[in-house]
Amino acid sequence: MNFFDNFVIPQSGNHILLIKYMLIISLILFTPYICLMLGATFLSDYFYKKGRSQANNIFTRFAKDIIEKLTFTKSAGLALGTIPLLSIIFAYAQLLYGANTIAVNFMVLSLLLIIIALNNAYKFRSIIVPENEFHMHISNVTISGSLSKYLLLAGIYIFAGSAALASNPDRWAATGNIMQVIFSWETLIYSLVFITFSGMITGSAILFYFFSWQGGLKDMHKDYETYVKNFASRLTLISSVFFPVMVFMNFMNLSVSSQTQTAFLYHFIFLLFTLFVSIYVYYIVRNSNTKPSALIFCLIIIALLINVIKDQNALGNAIKPLSPNREKNALALENEIKSKIVSTSDVDAASIYNTKCIACHKFDQKLVGPPYNETVPKFNGDVNKLAEFIYNPQKIDPAYPPMPNQGLKKKEALAMAKWLIDQVGKK
Repeated sequence: MNFFDNFVIPQSGNHILLIKYMLIISLILFTPYICLMLGATFLSDYFYKKGRSQANNIFTRFAKDIIEKLTFTKSAGLALGTIPLLSIIFAYAQLLYGANTIAVNFMVLSLLLIIIALNNAYKFRSIIVPENEFHMHISNVTISGSLSKYLLLAGIYIFAGSAALASNPDRWAATGNIMQVIFSWETLIYSLVFITFSGMITGSAILFYFFSWQGGLKDMHKDYETYVKNFASRLTLISSVFFPVMVFMNFMNLSVSSQTQTAFLYHFIFLLFTLFVSIYVYYIVRNSNTKPSALIFCLIIIALLINVIKDQNALGNAIKPLSPNREKNALALENEIKSKIVSTSDVDAASIYNTKCIACHKFDQKLVGPPYNETVPKFNGDVNKLAEFIYNPQKIDPAYPPMPNQGLKKKEALAMAKWLIDQVGKK
């Protein structure tokens, strides 16, 4: 059972379309950021430890540059990580309304793990030691680096498993606990999609930010530049080969209903863009020329966009059987809301005042009752509260006699309350 069905409001078809667009945008923001964070923390932690053990300045500087250049700021973590993931969970909860699956519940767990991981990643970023200072903050750096990368990996693994489960209705009823999600072939394959993409975007980001963005880093000596260029280009090339393989395997794990002609067309276009990425990266490896690094980074983002659209197409096919029941519930909710709305368009409040109220009340003079200019502002513009008093009056001010019940209908009392507030506001 989807726990969030207790809190989600069923949406109409038009609203579901908007939610799908919101999901695509959120995934486009979240996926590159979280994969870049995974790659940056793993590489920075690895090169920091390697630099310490070998007393190698190239490795320690590389560790620092990676974490500084690729992880941005905490505000970016909120804008590109936490908020989009919350939007993704909300969208999945809406789209899977009425589905017999607990996929969304596990996404919440991935959110908690990722928030803790990001906090440790930025702590790692803030305390990582400068070059040649091997004796400061060693234990803090080691703990923060290890925690951030393993928690990120765990969060991404569970998120991937949840997303894979959501797109495969054949597994909904059979998957009832987290162990079945963790120890499943589908989760492993989809998590490898994230991991290989992490390698590809991290390698391309190193090439882009170190050699292209604003002219690249200015203070790289020859040995350092050569090592970074060779490492990043090979990481990107290897990942760009395995990434489409993992995407294809993940696609073949989907139910038959999700493997439509449109999905295959998107997959073909995706393969073309990843092929272009591999060709351009191979050019860098062969010629040691980083000029195409900005183009490679853009091609990777476009390939990701196509893959996200393909995955959402598969999700749309998976949840299609839920549409009739969701539309029925949305219509029922809309009718229920409409039934509670009281229409006052056919009520003449001024006429009610002239026939029932004017003998005891004026706006600026005390008669049998107090003037409206004194009493109406006490309700602070709360139409419903004033309408309830008019409908069922109670003695409030001992200086005046109790107001008799005028026998008004509820919609007449509501119209009178609106009219009184409007008239007092004009005076």
